Order: sequence, then structure tokens, then C-alpha cells
Amino acid sequence: MFTFEPNKTYSMPPFFGGAEFNPNAEGRVNDSVEINFTQITDGNRLADYLPKGFILLKPELHICFGQYRQIDFLAGGAYNIIRVTVPVYFNGMRDKLVGEFNLVIWENKTAPITGGREESGMPKIYADIEDFHIFREKYFTNASFEGNTFLRMEMINPQPIQGQWLKEVRANHANLNGLALRYIPKIGAPGADLIQAALYPASAKIKSAWIGKGSIQWTKLTSEQNKHQAHIINSLASLPIIETKPAIMTKGILSMKPITGRVLK
Repeated sequence: MFTFEPNKTYSMPPFFGGAEFNPNAEGRVNDSVEINFTQITDGNRLADYLPKGFILLKPELHICFGQYRQIDFLAGGAYNIIRVTVPVYFNGMRDKLVGEFNLVIWENKTAPITGGREESGMPKIYADIEDFHIFREKYFTNASFEGNTFLRMEMINPQPIQGQWLKEVRANHANLNGLALRYIPKIGAPGADLIQAALYPASAKIKSAWIGKGSIQWTKLTSEQNKHQAHIINSLASLPIIETKPAIMTKGILSMKPITGRVLK
């Protein structure tokens, strides 16, 4: 009969064996390129998405496209990611910290989705996400599902960030607190078996950075086009945009540290 060993960690399916717990383990992305977009929107609308304990700090929607290559935990493989977050303060009974609350994370590979979803509490779902296209001073990409494009992201005329400004960008990426709500639904019944606020730490060593004009374009979809995601996409597409700030592109090394994550209380 299969039995769990208390000193090991397990993933689905668990009965083939677990791994020794390593408190120093991290997921290293040796070639990380990200473009971060910031949009000013209605703070009251954003706050409606936040669970109890999370306080909105700014009426900002942060949308990040990441192109990750040379990934250690994928044997040198790659994937792309789109994170939609808002800046928050978590005011718990025990924990009090500032971070980015993840509303939704799209990724185009199964392994990082399963590793970061139920196991770490991040709201990861699948999408087809194009690599960067670079054409005449324009960086652009798009995300789609089953052939239906729902998001296009552009950065135009990027200019290098240098000096003190680059130091500030590096400092802002030295410690990254990814926050989310871990939700495990019941089987065969309404409601949840588990609801927890979760912390997913990360850090980045930024080698270089650029700034340019940013553009975000959502396309609403019907439930027939995207049954499981249309309500997410359409909610984000319906937010009123007051201003789109310049986009920031960074290149460097990203260290994901889920093993040091924890349940927030």
C-alpha cells in the first residue's frame, strides 16, 4: 500500500514518489525579457476584485509580458507568460506586506501552470502567447485561445534606461512579492475545499532596461469562443482606461522562489 513520507513533498500524481524538501530550491530563468505596462483605471472597480485582507494601493492595472528562456527546471526550455496584477497591501492578523496581487496569469506551457497553480496558489491558466515580434522600432505580441485573439501588447520606440534610473529599476526588482488567492473547489458540489491568501516570492537581476510608448488592446470574446476565460477577458476589457503610462522593458535573470512561499494570515 502506498503511504506518504512526512519529510517529502508530493505533486499530482503522488503515488510514484515524492522529493526531499529543499528550503533553498528556486526556479531560475537565465534569459528573462519582460515588458511591463501600467494603466490607470477606476480604483473602485479594481478593489471589487480583491478578497478580504487586500487593500488597493493605486488605481493601476499592471500587465506584464514575459519571454523566458534557458529555464533550469525545464531542462533549458522556454515559455511565455502574461501577468495581470494590481499593487496592494496585505493587512492580515499576522502578515503585513506590500506586493502585486495576481488577478490572472496566462502561460503557454503546462509544467509552470501546474507548478504554480494548486501547489503555490497562483491563478494560472493556458493561452497561446506569441514570442516577441520586432519590426521597425516596435515590439509586439498577442495572446489567443483556440484561434481567437483576446490581447495585443505593443511597445514602440524603446530607448535605453541608464544611470540612476537604471539603479532604481534594479532595486525595484530585487525583491518581488507575488500575492494571490489559492482557491480549491469542492468535488461534485458548490463551494470550496480550501481558500487561502498566498505569497510567491521572486527576485530579478536586471542587466539592462528600456522605456517606450505602451499600447494594450483587449478583444472581448463570447462564451462560445472561450468558454472558460471569456468572463475574465471581458471584465478586464471593460475597465475604463484613464491613462496608459510608458512601458518598461527589462532583460536579466529571474529567480522564482516558491519553496519560500507561504500561506498568509
